[in-house]
Parts: sequence; structure tokens; C-alpha cells
Amino acid sequence: MNCRAFLDRVAEELGSSRVFSQSTASARYGSCTMGTQRIISGAVRPISKAQVQSIVQASREFGVPLYPISTGNNWGYGSSLPTADGCVIVDLSDMTAITLDAETGLATLEPGVTQRILRQYLDENFLRFLCPVTGAGPDCSLVGNALERGYGITPYADHFMAVMSLEAVLPDGRIYRPPLAELGCPEIDKAFKWGVGPFLDGIFSQGAFGIVTEMTIALAPLPERVEAFFFGLPGDGDLECAVDSIRDLLRDVGADLGSINLLDMRRVLSMMEPYPRDHLDQNGLIDEQYLSEIARQNQVMPWMGTGAIYGHPYVVRAVKKLIRKNLPSAFKKLVFFTPRSVGNFKRLSDFMPGKAGQGLQNMLATLDKTLQALAGSPSEVALPLAYWISGKKPDGNTPLNPARDGCGLIWYTPLVPLRAEKVREYVQMVRGICVAHRVEPLITLTSLSNRCFVSSVPLLFDRAREEAVERAVKCYTALIEAGREIGCIPYRATVDSMECFIKPEAPYWQIVSALKRELDPEGLLAPGRYSPR
Repeated sequence: MNCRAFLDRVAEELGSSRVFSQSTASARYGSCTMGTQRIISGAVRPISKAQVQSIVQASREFGVPLYPISTGNNWGYGSSLPTADGCVIVDLSDMTAITLDAETGLATLEPGVTQRILRQYLDENFLRFLCPVTGAGPDCSLVGNALERGYGITPYADHFMAVMSLEAVLPDGRIYRPPLAELGCPEIDKAFKWGVGPFLDGIFSQGAFGIVTEMTIALAPLPERVEAFFFGLPGDGDLECAVDSIRDLLRDVGADLGSINLLDMRRVLSMMEPYPRDHLDQNGLIDEQYLSEIARQNQVMPWMGTGAIYGHPYVVRAVKKLIRKNLPSAFKKLVFFTPRSVGNFKRLSDFMPGKAGQGLQNMLATLDKTLQALAGSPSEVALPLAYWISGKKPDGNTPLNPARDGCGLIWYTPLVPLRAEKVREYVQMVRGICVAHRVEPLITLTSLSNRCFVSSVPLLFDRAREEAVERAVKCYTALIEAGREIGCIPYRATVDSMECFIKPEAPYWQIVSALKRELDPEGLLAPGRYSPR
């Protein structure tokens, strides 16, 4: 490997301002919310597909491994870090072209297009479509999230399912296009996801077979009405009843209802209250009595639920009736909100004195930000969670960046069957392991369908303390092992944990290895990314 010669060659193609040395690249890309460290050999920032091809060809010539990132804002999974030491990062964040068919809602994006950039594009061009937002914040790549099979809370919640077509630079510099595009039919290629013949677009999702330079996604149209609903479960023992009711509701209502979220008390309070450092028990966790007190002040129950209805006002009214009918009497405070009604309540709350008024204002502020996200407006409503225990928020209007700002965060995101007894088993497992490792158990369950939840558990810790980093890593490992034993496994991995999901003797992984050897015989593209080393 001759990294210096590689960087010099790429600088001739891209210009020296787009090529970074090892020291500069380490400073720029080396911070990670997980506390992980990597040796980064350099970085390059192309602005076109042709430049990506030149980088890949130089990589083969000089034997230099590459690791592509879209924006590098992969908080809690690795941020900008590669899966292996010695890689040169290929930063695609300056590739920000957008084209959109206003009739079909098909948007073709380059990897640097973020939620914020797409939302601005839609607004400036008066295009009535929803941006597929996520909790990761406005400055995260849409392409990168889709390739990790991320999900959101707007109607097209499964973001890779919304991917209709893509182009990628293969490890030998060739351009991959789907079969219908190669047959000279690009319009229908983008309108029909599956093409003809074996479906190969999927190998670029959680794979290391090429650098995706362009992706076409289907955007959900902006509905005439978006109405959110919120409810609470007064007791932890009501969880099983809630799971059964949510499954039936999703089965009956279908596409007019977005994902339904269930959040436990700790998770909700982490969005509303500062971390109570002065109210911790002997294990370093929030004191239970204090937790109950602030929950009461903020009108937060043991479990809180939220969802949204999308469609024509007549449809919304009909779905509301079904929700009221299906949700059991154990649910309390079932309330429907629109942006207008939240605004009216916020104005009234200003006249409420004392802690009750402050608690209501906190709740309404959270509802307001949640409604914006449900309506397809990117926001930082969920991002401050990363700062709850550690990290220092920047002053002014500087965008939040948990890796840069010293936050400690690892995401544990397993799939959980949507069955009451399995959800209870899962919740007990998470709480037991987190408490044993002195990590606050903050649990969210999000419906992907009427068959499956995906859960998100943020493992928050003080990244400045080595002992806290070690505890969080051990907690994550224990959760993976215990979750697998009960049939709950993460849908995506961190850059440190991908080997946990690989069984080299299994035919599936043998096929992956064979494809990797065929397309990338030197193993120079994203070594170790979702593939046997």
C-alpha cells in the first residue's frame, strides 16, 4: 500500500483542496459518539461520479482501502469512522444534486443530500411532498440512511423500500445500473423497483460492493391533513394490552396510519427534563422516587404512545373513530392534535402558574416539535437526547453534532415480534441488562408493520470517562447476546459489531463472500463492512 502516492494521484484529479492528509483526516473524521478510535490514512472529497471512478481506479493501482461516507453523521453507529484501520475516507457530502418529477414524486438524489437540503428544495419549488425525516437530525444523508435500511415516522417509513433505483461505482471502476436502465428505459426503471431478473440493487444496502453515487426514492405526497394522536398507559402492566391493540389497529387501518411509537417513562422524560445529576441512587441511575415525581409534574405515564393519521379530512375522521374504538379503556388521555391546536394550547399554558404550568409547557413544546417531524419537516427534536448525560451543546445556531461535541452514545436497535408476551420479555431483558451495567434503560418501540416493532435504546454515557465507555460497550454486547437468545436481533450494526452477525459457515454469508471476491478481489472497498474479513 502506497497511501502517499495514492493521495498525490487523486489530488491531480480533484485538486489539492479536496485531498486530506492522515493528520487532517483524523482531526476531521476521527470523533465518534461510541468512543471508538480508528487509524485513518487520509480522506478525499469528490464532487462527481467521474471523480469517484478516478478514486476507485487509483485505489486499485496503489492498493489503498477506501471507506465511503455520505455525510458521516451516523450517530451512535460509528459516526464517520470506517470499519477497519488504514482506510482512506471517501466523503461524498459535496455531491448534492437533486432532480424531482413533480408528477410522480420520484426524487433522484446524490449522497450529500440531507433532510434539510431536500426540505429546502421542496419548499423553494413549491412541491407538495413529505421529506422522509428521521430522528438523526436535519443534516444527515437520505442516501446513507436508506442504504443502512433506516426508517422514519412519515408514511413511507421503510426508507430502503422507497428506493426505486440506484447507480454505483463498482470496485473496478465500472458503473452499476439496474437492468431496465441498461435496456434504455430509465423512466420505468425509476418507477418500478424490482426491474427484471435477480434483484441486485439490494447488495448495496448494508453491503460493500460499490460506492452509490445516485439514488431515486419515492416521496410521499403531502396529505390534505396530518393529525397526531397521543395516549398514555397508567401502569407498566398495561403494556401487553397496548401491544395487542396496536397490532389490531395497524391491521385494520393500513396505509392511512403512520408508525405508532411506544416510549417508556424514562425515554419521554429524557426529551423533556435535564439529566438530574443530583438525584441519582447508589448505582448511579436516576432515583426511582425522583423519577416518579418529575413524571407526575410533566404528566408522563409509565408508557406514552404517539402516532399520526395522513389523508383527506374525511379519511382522517374515519380513522379517528377506529382508533377510539380499538384502543382499550386502559389507555388514558387519548388526545388528537394538529399544529393549530398545539399552538392554541401553548398560548393558554403561558397563564398557568407553578410547576404544573411548566410541565404542561414542556409537554406541549415536545408535541409541537414531534408534529413538525410527523409532517415531514426535519428538526432536531430527538437529537438533544445524545447530549443528555454528556456533551456540550454549541452556542447560537450551530447545528448539533454529537461526535464533535463529546457525546457518548451507542444505539441498540433490535427487531421485536409484535406479540405481547415477546414485547414484555424484551423489555424485561433490556431493563435488567442496562441496570446491571449502570446505563439508563430508555426504551422506544416503533411499529414497522402489524407484525414487527423495531426498538431503539440509546446507551448514553460520559465519553470523557474510560470506565463509562467500557461499561457502555459491555452493555451493548450483553444486549446483543441476550436479545438473540429471545429472538430479538438488531436490524443494523455499529462499525465495531458487524462480525457479531456473521456466520461464515452459513450459505448466506458464503454467497456474500463469493460476490465480494468476484467484485472486489483485493478487498479494498469498505473492508469488514457487513462481510467476512
